[in-house]
Amino acid sequence: MKILVGYNGGEVGRVALSLARDTAGIHSAFVHVVTSMKGGSSEKQEDITKSEQSLEFARQLMENSGIKCDTQQSVRGLSAGEDLVKFAKENNIDHIFLGIKKKSRAQKAILGSTARYVILKAPCPVTTVKFDIDTILSDDLLKDRRVLVVDDEPDILETIEELLDMCTLEMAGSFKAAKKLIKNNNYDLAILDIMGVNGYDILELARKKKVPALMLTAHALTPENLKESIQKGADSYIPKDELANLSTHAANVIRAKITDKQGYGSWFSNLKPFFDKSFGKGWRNKDRSFWNSFDDKYGR
Repeated sequence: MKILVGYNGGEVGRVALSLARDTAGIHSAFVHVVTSMKGGSSEKQEDITKSEQSLEFARQLMENSGIKCDTQQSVRGLSAGEDLVKFAKENNIDHIFLGIKKKSRAQKAILGSTARYVILKAPCPVTTVKFDIDTILSDDLLKDRRVLVVDDEPDILETIEELLDMCTLEMAGSFKAAKKLIKNNNYDLAILDIMGVNGYDILELARKKKVPALMLTAHALTPENLKESIQKGADSYIPKDELANLSTHAANVIRAKITDKQGYGSWFSNLKPFFDKSFGKGWRNKDRSFWNSFDDKYGR
């Protein structure tokens, strides 16, 4: 069996890849992942580079699951729909997977629909999938995310491995190991301990690579460390008492990045009652200027 995935990166592309991967595993199929590009002066170098990076992600996703695959940019001057249908005919494809983006009626009328064209013209069955950030479940949002986990406690690493088994996890028990991993790889999320692994230094490295970071701590559970985590750009600060709910907190960080939102809506408001109980009444008064600014920026 041969499967074709029409892939241009993004969240909807990730969903299409995952479904194609799962189907290929059941049927021992070969997967072709194709990104269609028109070429010529309309293509910017940054678009080509982004496409190459997306295809590398697709290749790793398939190979890590034991799926034989081929990834390629197709530059034939055709529309994406025409390109995919032609590829399917030339390579005797048995099934096509496509992601669908939301479009207004006007956009469909002006731009046409790649999915519609492929469905009507393809020589084989076509499965379309969509991505809706407002309705997707946490476990589905985390599926196949590449996550770096840094903690010097082996039992914590083992627990996180069990809690986030839907993700592709890479573990580090020291700053040195974490630094090497984050330097050489791209991640969707970093989960960082603070004490014992130089968590704030790893946070700085994550920030430079635009990797969202969740600080997970027990020994550094203080108002001062909460403030420092926020100031240094952490996307979430979670006490290890909340470890059982880690998948929800991790999904909230991913969701916040996709929607370009941060602050109360993504994590702080949910955990403020815990902080109030742990730190005591009036704990924010010591740094009232900072927290007033925080409230003004993110809202109550």
